[in-house]
Amino acid sequence: MPGAAERLKDAVEVDFLGKLKETFGERLDSVVLYGSYVEGNFHPGVSDVNVLVLLSEPDPDALARLAKSAGGMMRKRRITPLILTSGEFARSSDVFPMEYLDIAARHTVLHGEDPTATLAVDRRNLRHQLEHQMRGNLISLRQLVLAARGRRRLLGRELKRWYGPVAAVFRGLLRLKGVDPVPTAPDALISAVNEAFGLESGPFMELVAYRNGESADPVRLAEALLLRLADLVETVDRMES
Repeated sequence: MPGAAERLKDAVEVDFLGKLKETFGERLDSVVLYGSYVEGNFHPGVSDVNVLVLLSEPDPDALARLAKSAGGMMRKRRITPLILTSGEFARSSDVFPMEYLDIAARHTVLHGEDPTATLAVDRRNLRHQLEHQMRGNLISLRQLVLAARGRRRLLGRELKRWYGPVAAVFRGLLRLKGVDPVPTAPDALISAVNEAFGLESGPFMELVAYRNGESADPVRLAEALLLRLADLVETVDRMES
């Protein structure tokens, strides 16, 4: 009897792929798996299965058909498709350089050509997006602290969720610095960022330990994270484009 990993693999790489082919037909250019599913740090029931779906041309009617035929599967397996035309993907690397570099770094092509083979990303666009994302992360963390109103358990739970978007930014920071390969394990990723930017081990490593079950005061941790992230934002802002 197949285990959970084998059942998920069949659901994603056989059943869902079959639904995509059935729904889009000849319009289906490429299907690419990316994210934690192919990075080795996937957590069933928690992590999403990220799927890039590229079409030769838009097909709004087919989207409704896919939702009807595969909606239950997507909810059960946490399959999150990113559906674009091939032209949209090729022309939007200036808007989403951080995400596209993540896809290019680790992915599995299930159907069609590899769309990342000819992907070009301007480092200036990457720096701009990173600053934008980091300032957004800083604002969201301040809002979390305000919303928690000193309730440590609530704040702690939200801090653990907040790490995910920050990890994506950290991978982008390392690519901006020319680090290759970029680690995926949280502790290795943060250590690499600290080394690249000349920082001492600090609150982000404490956050990873907290997510892994170690005790910490979430209020104090949030305060330390705010200070460290603000410093990183200013460092990126001063970097030459």
